[in-house]
Amino acid sequence: MSDEQPGDVRDTLSGLERRLREMEGDLRSGAAGPDAQTPGAGGSGKDGSGGSGGERQRPSGLLIAGFCSAALLIVVLVAVLASSGSSTQSSNAGSSEIVLGAGLSGNGEVAAIAKLSGVRAARGNAAAEACAGTAGAALVIVQPAPTTVGCAGLKELLTMTVSATGVAQRGGNRRCLRGGQVAAQLRRPARGLTRQRAARVLKARRAAAAKAQASGVSGAASINAQRRAAAIAGGNFDAANRLSLTKVRNTGGSCVAPTASALRSGAYPLSVRIALLARPDSASNASVSETEAALRKALSGAVPVEAAARR
Repeated sequence: MSDEQPGDVRDTLSGLERRLREMEGDLRSGAAGPDAQTPGAGGSGKDGSGGSGGERQRPSGLLIAGFCSAALLIVVLVAVLASSGSSTQSSNAGSSEIVLGAGLSGNGEVAAIAKLSGVRAARGNAAAEACAGTAGAALVIVQPAPTTVGCAGLKELLTMTVSATGVAQRGGNRRCLRGGQVAAQLRRPARGLTRQRAARVLKARRAAAAKAQASGVSGAASINAQRRAAAIAGGNFDAANRLSLTKVRNTGGSCVAPTASALRSGAYPLSVRIALLARPDSASNASVSETEAALRKALSGAVPVEAAARR
């Protein structure tokens, strides 16, 4: 029945329902046969024996079997019709859209990606939307200890580092902080060197964005240029003020420095990484492939580090 349309199934269902009603009428008339005798005809039964309480005629087994089969077939068709309608809606509704998971809609690193045609914020769990087919793919932040989301059939198309956080201070390369210590310093109001560093990075970003716009490059290329400019500006500021980014202790107890390779691979504990997830049958959609290519281009290369600067 894979080629049947919902309208065809409804027509078949109506015909079977009519047939069912006819069978029901036959059953009723067959069951009421002896009671339909004309008044005054006597109380004799079919075998000619006397008595007013003749045995009722039973419906034939074939008729009962036909009745039951028709009823069962109607139940099955109703279920097929319901599932056909729901699956059609699920496969067609937004199947080419890319949905952004929580925390990504306002992320500056993917702002241009979020503005692309067909990209929207998730209505709930982004991975679950990709699993259900209401979206072609989901872009989500990779969690350190992820819980099961969506469904087991989701395919990871890419995982890349968007940004990172840290602390820049004198002698930082000889120190090792816990993630909570870095977060506490970043929560403080930006003053002194921290404010100056952030202003220098922002200026570099804006200059790179303006240059990219004047050159007419793609949005992905513009993001890549801005990230590279921000990373260089942060590094130059740290060097000019004799600061260095501290190492951060990972869950295994090892201290990891925010080197270029550790940032790109996600080995640095305070890296913010994203993953593009899709069902296997949606992975080859044009919009999904285009977004995957754009993300690879935008997020390749240097990873900028937002840092609290301390003397």
